Amino acid sequence: MLKCGMIEVSITPPLGNSIPGYFKDRISNGIKDELYAKALVVESEQKTVVFIVVDAIDLARRDVERIRSRIQEGTGIPQEHIMVSATHTHTGPPVKEGFNSKVNEDYMVWLAQKAGDAGVLAYKGRKEARIGFGVGQEANIAFNRRFYMKDGSVTTNPGILNPQIDRPAGPIDPEVIVARIDDAATGEPIGVLTNYACHTDTVSGNEYSADFPGALSRTLKQVLGEKTVSLFMLGACGNINHIDVSGATPRDGRNHIRMGTILAGEVLKVREKITSLASELAIDVKQSFFDVEYRSPTDREVQLAELAEQNASTASDMELAFARQIRGIQAAGPGSTNVEIQSVRLGELGIVGLPAEIFVEFGLRIKSRSPFPITLINELCNGSARGYICVKEAYNQGGYEPRTTNNSKLATDAGDRFVEKAVELLHQFEQVPAK
Repeated sequence: MLKCGMIEVSITPPLGNSIPGYFKDRISNGIKDELYAKALVVESEQKTVVFIVVDAIDLARRDVERIRSRIQEGTGIPQEHIMVSATHTHTGPPVKEGFNSKVNEDYMVWLAQKAGDAGVLAYKGRKEARIGFGVGQEANIAFNRRFYMKDGSVTTNPGILNPQIDRPAGPIDPEVIVARIDDAATGEPIGVLTNYACHTDTVSGNEYSADFPGALSRTLKQVLGEKTVSLFMLGACGNINHIDVSGATPRDGRNHIRMGTILAGEVLKVREKITSLASELAIDVKQSFFDVEYRSPTDREVQLAELAEQNASTASDMELAFARQIRGIQAAGPGSTNVEIQSVRLGELGIVGLPAEIFVEFGLRIKSRSPFPITLINELCNGSARGYICVKEAYNQGGYEPRTTNNSKLATDAGDRFVEKAVELLHQFEQVPAK
């Protein structure tokens, strides 16, 4: 008999900490809404898997290892059966050194304990459950943020109603993937897993907020009950955000609420259409680790750094921040990092955990080649692999995402390697239901 457990644990830090995500260090001075670490445990007679999602911009490998270790100690579940990801909120805790923000190491120890505890508590609270999966569509709240301009160049976020915009430089992924998890005895909801691809950077400011996944959670609780846990996994959205350059979307400070509410509407519609709920489920996990080399700054990036340094009094904060990063990379020299690709099977659902902020094209490629009827891409998973993973042509086109920084410097073929390994892992699962 299938058993599931879900729980959410507050991880909101004290005020006065850095909020990573922008070029200036923002010091938190308020709480717009609480931040959480959320856990889902799914157990069959053969295997158990744990999903941990943290309201944070990212998590380093060491922090993922801390969380996995704590869960293993408290439950006996192997660490390779634990998937840890971040929602990527840009109004979250001090988990990462950015261009100017600072990590609070004491908080990071506490965060790992709390996130690990969430996994242990979800395991201890597991009950007989039924689970089903469905897919909806929402194409009006997410937009490719890279555009071809009329002069042939490519620009990231060129501005609302910019007359020089020609067309988007890429697609979006409108799929809203939903897992419905109900109590087998009562039929009451235990929780909902949602997957959607759009940057969680709609709030800004100096107050903590879980962004639109937080608004999604609050709306689902209003409909399904306060005990319902909403677990959000971020799709491949390195080049996708909420900015509608047509000007049709209001810019009134409520965008996270609007997006969360619209998404909740689609999630609820899909959830209610899921009538085939399984009391048994095939569960399996696959992993692959490999090294990816760092790329070196381009001649153009070095020139821009020199120019910013020469004009430090008039250069923008962004250009000065990029210049410091380029100098740091040059001083460090060549190198590489180890990355993890993880795949989980839950019946007819295939879940791919990818590190980094990966372009939507890669997620779509994995889905198109997956043997599963439904394939979920979960980015920023199991420890950062350093920033944006762009399609190869983007590195020649320019824009924000391909720029080399300390946190974004993997080789230009990294995305292609991620796709190949993810597809390979998905095809290793036995007796996958036909699409």
